[in-house]
Amino acid sequence: RSGNNAPPSCSPTAPPLWSSPISVRFRSNRSRRGLYDGKDIRSGNNVSFSNRKTKRKFKPNVFIKRVYSEVLDEMVRFHLTASALKTIDKMGGLDNYILRSKHVTEGEGLVVKRRIVNRMKLIKKLSLKAIEEGTTEEDNTTSAAAAASMP
Repeated sequence: RSGNNAPPSCSPTAPPLWSSPISVRFRSNRSRRGLYDGKDIRSGNNVSFSNRKTKRKFKPNVFIKRVYSEVLDEMVRFHLTASALKTIDKMGGLDNYILRSKHVTEGEGLVVKRRIVNRMKLIKKLSLKAIEEGTTEEDNTTSAAAAASMP
């Protein structure tokens, strides 16, 4: 550092911060909220009989629905699209969808994803403890439910 006050990232020998341009798809605030399965508001035209085009929006088919989580053993309320509901059925339940889907990155989905992961860790920890002590699986599940209900 002989008289150069520039940070090390600005030096000519430092590698560039972004090696390749990253394009991130725009997501509306509405679609960030719930499980939209990649669907979002699109724009297009209404075309009349006389072929006059006027701008319009195509909105996703969204509704508020309670879906059952097997790991949490409770109904969880979400803003869902019809597409997300079909995908949940296809993937074998809400827990599989939330853990494996690339569309669950923020909002309601991420909150529930963290809860599911924490519950799975707790169940695994209690099952290992039960194996060490020689207790049965039924004792393990009741203690997991009791531990999860505590604040």
